[in-house]
Amino acid sequence: MKWTFTLTLLLFGLIPLSNKELSDYPVPTKSDEMLFYIQRNHNKNTIVYDANFDNEGQLIASRPIDVYWIRYEEDSRRMELRNIEKMFAYGVKCEAEKLHKNQFIVKMAAAEDRSFRLIQKAPFRAEIQTLINNEPSVLEHMYIFADNSGFWPKVDYIELFGKNRNTGNSIYEKIDTN
Repeated sequence: MKWTFTLTLLLFGLIPLSNKELSDYPVPTKSDEMLFYIQRNHNKNTIVYDANFDNEGQLIASRPIDVYWIRYEEDSRRMELRNIEKMFAYGVKCEAEKLHKNQFIVKMAAAEDRSFRLIQKAPFRAEIQTLINNEPSVLEHMYIFADNSGFWPKVDYIELFGKNRNTGNSIYEKIDTN
């Protein structure tokens, strides 16, 4: 699976060309719908994960998360994920919690071993919860750093940024994938 993911990154040009400073990256405008976003060292284009609400502000059970690119390097236009990106890299699968209304177990294509939960807090308000640095947290964004210096490119590390659910303090975790 890891090899398939690396090949997918290679095929779609998602492997870094150079190391760029994260502070230089544009940050998507926060909206009521935005759950979190992913940035990568390849370029400034960003993957955004929005909550998908109906007209009354409830999560749409059949598709509670909308995932798309903001192509900052192409006039900041929105672009839908390609099917292969959905399957192997940035797509999500959501399964409704049977015991809790408006809560979903979320599996990310590239991080199936990590647990995420989509929880509706109020009409038009939801969040992604996970453990960051072994503490219950709300995910705000991720950063993926991949290395292209070898024969096969590989993800070197993933950084998670969020807020501790109990204290509200910022929290961070770096996950080395080597």
